[in-house]
Amino acid sequence: MKVLVTGSNGFIGNNLRVHLSEREDIEVVTFSRDDDLDSLGSKLDGVDFVFHLAGVNRPKNVEDFARGNTDLTSVLCQEILHTKRLIPVVYTSSVQAELENPYGHSKKAAEQALVDFSEKSESPVYLFRLQNVFGKWCKPNYNSVVATFCHNVAHNLPIRVSDETATVRLIYVDNVVKHFISIMDGAPVQSGFSEIQPVYEVTVGDLAKKYNCLKILDKV
Repeated sequence: MKVLVTGSNGFIGNNLRVHLSEREDIEVVTFSRDDDLDSLGSKLDGVDFVFHLAGVNRPKNVEDFARGNTDLTSVLCQEILHTKRLIPVVYTSSVQAELENPYGHSKKAAEQALVDFSEKSESPVYLFRLQNVFGKWCKPNYNSVVATFCHNVAHNLPIRVSDETATVRLIYVDNVVKHFISIMDGAPVQSGFSEIQPVYEVTVGDLAKKYNCLKILDKV
């Protein structure tokens, strides 16, 4: 099977590629921010499955939300339609698609582009509104509060918490990847919005205490 991974150098994309590299029956084609958008069509040549993980969440200009999320997804959908083949797509959206902000708007519009594409092509799409995914190669002060706390403790930096009672829902990246791969392998998952389990709920205050305990133990 030949698969395309967009956002292949990102946090989830990097973890996914490692898992896929262990499979002799999988050929991986990558698309990252280093690639020209015009190359997307040729990268779909012979592809059987798409993991659409690319996106923009902290651009320099607010207009880049639409370019990096909505527009990229729309182009991907059009290019898949041009192949005239059924190609399933897994898409990593965000819980912020439910919010009234530029990032949320761009992710929700990308979701809608995929839903429209699925209706036109009959290719299944699997939409995941992810939040707080953590694990190896996660960037501090970028991907997850877990990575930020780990980085700060390792570098003897203070952990800052603005609201100790705020609850975060954490998902381990290997569980995300394994679920995605199971869909590629034909697991009976319904097209549309889906969730990944298990989800670990914890308050930010309790999470910070765990890391402060590790810092204390390290000094003993």
